Amino acid sequence: MESKLKALIVDDEEGARQLLKKLLDETHFFCDLKLAGSAASATKELKDFEPDMIFLDIRMPGKDGFDFLKEMVNRNGSPGVVFVTAYEQYALKAIKYQAFDYLLKPVNRKELRQCVQKYLAVKHPSYDQQYAQLQQSVQDKLKRIKVTTRTGTMFINPANILYCKADGNYTNIYSGGKEVLCSMNIGRIREMLPLHTFIRLGRSLILNIEHITLLDRKHCIVTLANQGDVVSVNIPRLHLKDLEMI
Repeated sequence: MESKLKALIVDDEEGARQLLKKLLDETHFFCDLKLAGSAASATKELKDFEPDMIFLDIRMPGKDGFDFLKEMVNRNGSPGVVFVTAYEQYALKAIKYQAFDYLLKPVNRKELRQCVQKYLAVKHPSYDQQYAQLQQSVQDKLKRIKVTTRTGTMFINPANILYCKADGNYTNIYSGGKEVLCSMNIGRIREMLPLHTFIRLGRSLILNIEHITLLDRKHCIVTLANQGDVVSVNIPRLHLKDLEMI
């Protein structure tokens, strides 16, 4: 694709800003993401920055999201404004303010991606078509991946992989009811897998989100299943929120 989108994230909670930035980074739609902790700082950012999209919290100290939106009326350009809030009751008001979309916290990965894709389809139809063609090309290439083992080479369908776990410079790949030790590091394996089907948790674990059937928050265990094959994997507690938003 020749170009990517720019976006401004406005939220008074640093954790929320960083998390949304991470989720938007994962979509690979954006080339520039700027963060603002208040309506005032967002206004300053817009002096030298023209985003395609603005992801805007509503309840913030000082000026809230609607106050900020009022000040934008006379600005040049018309970025797609997406309200991102924990409160459902502002949805009707958001429509009156002609918001492009309305997402509830915690933000769901799929809903966020659909929101951006909808923006592309409406504002940049040719761009959206390029992306669809690129994704199809990538998926065609990834029907099987080639991995090296200590004894040779294996060809694995990513759709059958439940998880991958680092073992030093090697990676254990669990697929088809068995675990295979691959002589490639987990970073290289992640590059070979479809971007939107697999999620990497920390340095040592990759999960196929299509096969997640249960998340045990108390014991930090995730259960994956595929065609009668069921496995449970321990996950770092700090990554529980990543999985809750799938």
